[in-house]
Amino acid sequence: MSGVAMSPALRLRDVGLTYATRRGQIEALSGVNIDIGAGEFVALLGPSGCGKSTVLKLAAGLMHVTHGALEVSGEPVVGPGRRTGVVFQKPNLLPWKTVLNNVLLPAQTLGLPLAAAQERARELLALVGLAEFTDNYPWELSGGMQQRVGIARMLLHDPDLLLMDEPFAALDALSREQLMLELQRIWSQQRKSVLFITHSIQEAVFLADRVLVMSPRPGRIIEDLAIPLPRPRGLALLADDAFMALCLHLRRHFIDA
Repeated sequence: MSGVAMSPALRLRDVGLTYATRRGQIEALSGVNIDIGAGEFVALLGPSGCGKSTVLKLAAGLMHVTHGALEVSGEPVVGPGRRTGVVFQKPNLLPWKTVLNNVLLPAQTLGLPLAAAQERARELLALVGLAEFTDNYPWELSGGMQQRVGIARMLLHDPDLLLMDEPFAALDALSREQLMLELQRIWSQQRKSVLFITHSIQEAVFLADRVLVMSPRPGRIIEDLAIPLPRPRGLALLADDAFMALCLHLRRHFIDA
């Protein structure tokens, strides 16, 4: 075995972010420390306005830290790059492009060879269960199907780190449960590192290897909870005593004293 340790897929060290408003400086994040290992699924949980999405935007290179250090795969993040793939709450598909051409958008942006990208896009659409919908348009798909297209698009350029910002929040409860199962299946096959932002305690516990809890603003990590539940996880787990105990433990962070 090599004695060289692999760099974490994502590392934040003492990260802080302050931004200016008309009412003065706002400290959004303070002293945030996060490590996500290769192939690890980490959920980030916290109250509204605590800075969860800000952490994701920093990791994606869409914002820049005020102080501290942030690295993806051992390299400082200076802007959007090929090492990350991002899915937001809304899939933001282009309505005039087919499903296949929406998945191919990163190929155009990153200058990937078109033939190889088309082959991979079709493979990914099969992976997310949409092989029969390559020539459909977004408006012909349900919300859950559109989000699957967004997941396929995120994976097209084979990023090291997947950044997911409440990707199921706009879906109904049954669709959310189905997408949780689908994402678990996709992750188990691809084994990408994932930072998954959510407001849902159940979603976090069901999907993650670890759940990080953020404090109210200025956001910082106040708990790093390992989720020792066996995989694969089925929906019956939602009624399991061990699952519910983990959810109750996390919920105590959000109950006013």
